[in-house]
Amino acid sequence: MFPSKQKSIESLFSTENMKKVGKASSKFFLFNAIPFNIVDSGPYYQSMIDTIAEAGLGIKGPIGYQIGNTYLEEKVQDLEVYTTTLKAKWPIYGCAIMCDGCSSRTRKPIINFMIYCDRSMIYHSLVDTTNIPKTTNYIFSLMDKVVEEVGEENVVQVVTDNEASLKVVGMLLMEKRKHFFWSPFATHYIDLMLEDIGSMKQIKETLDQAKMIIGFIYNSLKVVNLMKVFTKDRDLLRPGITRFATEFISLESLIRYEADLKRMCTTNEWCEFNKDRSRKNVRDKCRPSILSS
Repeated sequence: MFPSKQKSIESLFSTENMKKVGKASSKFFLFNAIPFNIVDSGPYYQSMIDTIAEAGLGIKGPIGYQIGNTYLEEKVQDLEVYTTTLKAKWPIYGCAIMCDGCSSRTRKPIINFMIYCDRSMIYHSLVDTTNIPKTTNYIFSLMDKVVEEVGEENVVQVVTDNEASLKVVGMLLMEKRKHFFWSPFATHYIDLMLEDIGSMKQIKETLDQAKMIIGFIYNSLKVVNLMKVFTKDRDLLRPGITRFATEFISLESLIRYEADLKRMCTTNEWCEFNKDRSRKNVRDKCRPSILSS
């Protein structure tokens, strides 16, 4: 009996301590408007908590200057050591140069270059292509320069988008360096496969229904909030890497929360929030689709 009592007391103290840590952490996040999902996606949150716990009571956190200078410089040095270690593997295993075009937060068109080797990837460089025609010769010159910087003898593969111009660039690189081979990102082929699957009559009808339901829900803040009551604050919309992946991921979300959405459709709030003529017509189309799924 005594050991079990001891265990229950320890469990009680552990629960109380977790609540204290939760309240203190939440206060810091809320007061400084830090996004909550950093806790779930950031790799260093739990290690920070563990280190503070090991240091014990009374430990003082670093001031802003220390974070922005002392510890930032140390982290830069750590990353330099890390990249040097990876670069040492290039002659041993060979590496792949990955080229990806995208837009910056300020809508500037940029091309990123990454180096992949031995299951690790590091950033190499980016090029701002604002007002520059993205001709085959221009992109080839950029990639050729990266190859020279990495070392021709270390590169075995070049991976790019599946665009026609980049295919030509890949061919030119393989022509110039016979030991190279070019391949497109697998995500582009998967996206093309999903596009073909999504164009099949029965599947297209299902996807169209899913888009109608999700669009109808997210066009009203009241309905979104009602939905989250039943899905325990979880969203149906989860953006994927590509357009067609997003459609299938959204469909998967509808299936996952099927029972929750059915319960939502039978509430008085569902009817009340969608009683306007403009929404009632679509509501009457969505409700049977949800309940019959």
